[in-house]
Amino acid sequence: MDTTPILAALGRQTLVLSLALPLLLALRQPLLRRFGATVAYASWGLLPLLMGAAWLPASAPAQALRASVVARIEPLLGGPATPLPVVSDPWWPAALAALWLVGALLCAARLVWLQRHFMQDLTPAGEQWQGPEGSGPALVGLVRPRLALPVDFSQRFNAQQQRLVLAHEEVHRLRRDNHWNLLAALLCLLHWFNPLAWLALRRMRADQELACDARVIAEHPGSEAAYGRALLLAQGSQLATGLPWASWQSTHPLIERIEMLKQHSGPAARRKLGLALLGLLAVASTGTVHALRADGGADAAPQAAGIELRMEIAITDSQGGSTRTQRSQPTIRVHAGQPAQVILNGSPKQPTADQVAIEVIAEELGDDKIKISAEIKKGNPLATVSKPKIITKNGTKALIEIGNEGPTGKDMLSIAITPTVLGKTKI
Repeated sequence: MDTTPILAALGRQTLVLSLALPLLLALRQPLLRRFGATVAYASWGLLPLLMGAAWLPASAPAQALRASVVARIEPLLGGPATPLPVVSDPWWPAALAALWLVGALLCAARLVWLQRHFMQDLTPAGEQWQGPEGSGPALVGLVRPRLALPVDFSQRFNAQQQRLVLAHEEVHRLRRDNHWNLLAALLCLLHWFNPLAWLALRRMRADQELACDARVIAEHPGSEAAYGRALLLAQGSQLATGLPWASWQSTHPLIERIEMLKQHSGPAARRKLGLALLGLLAVASTGTVHALRADGGADAAPQAAGIELRMEIAITDSQGGSTRTQRSQPTIRVHAGQPAQVILNGSPKQPTADQVAIEVIAEELGDDKIKISAEIKKGNPLATVSKPKIITKNGTKALIEIGNEGPTGKDMLSIAITPTVLGKTKI
């Protein structure tokens, strides 16, 4: 199984996450101050949106935008970069994919264990769960979420505080926060190796609680003092924020959370303005990610099609009755119409007198035909000795031979090339 596309997609998402998260963290405090906790919590929706955009296939407008941007910046970078051959079937992509899979499975196993450990402490109580004494209220479940209230709920909280706690959990239910928490946990499993993903999860869960606090205070004006006392009374055993349920508790500093109660009340028009600005930012940022994705999508331009060239090279030379044959079987992947080079018996940094450089360009001609143009160079410095061209079919081996056999020895170069258009079935 070729794991390279999976690793490439994961790498794109990691890049998006690593660039988007610092921006969201920088915007968090301004959003809280200007527009309130609801807008700050909603801003975390940009992360899955942007990471999803990195998976989307390229579209014609995205390709046009990217081509325009590249055309403007290429002169500043000294012209287009020379494509390098990609060696097929190296060991490290499979090893890296296996390491990623093991890490994701271990993280998933930990979340399952935490879920089971949490559920072991709950007992059914009608339409609710009953938690141990001293625990905090929580909303558990996805399809039919149920309240989990501590056994001492009515003793710890007075009537007003109970109404506020239940209103808080009802906001979680209405906003489907458990579903968002599950999505966030799954994204962390995919990016378990990235500490920014876990930081984003903790900050999102903290802002989730602030947004619920804001909603409850808005619906129960004048209850800030009672709500703050309820927060103090609810501080039992802390729950891991990676779990896909909504909890009254969070890792948000309690003093700061109580202090934020004073800032929750604000004009609805300002909150709507913040959400509108956030929507514009979402459109602009996802459009940018999609445009940058244009070079690797399924709808990429035909000239960007990849062609795999499996080569069998034999170099034979004889001097004084002694014959030597060197063999090599490199596999390279090239973009159609773009050159790739293989160097034997040397390298650009360490040339030798016996070095042989083979530059190959593969082009699709239609009707499953492929034209292969080669330029063969030898010596130090390299000098062109032949420029053969041959036409073959997708998946069909073509043979190029140059050299001669004379009285002083044999000097032959044989190159068998089997081209395969990536994504097409061989004939």
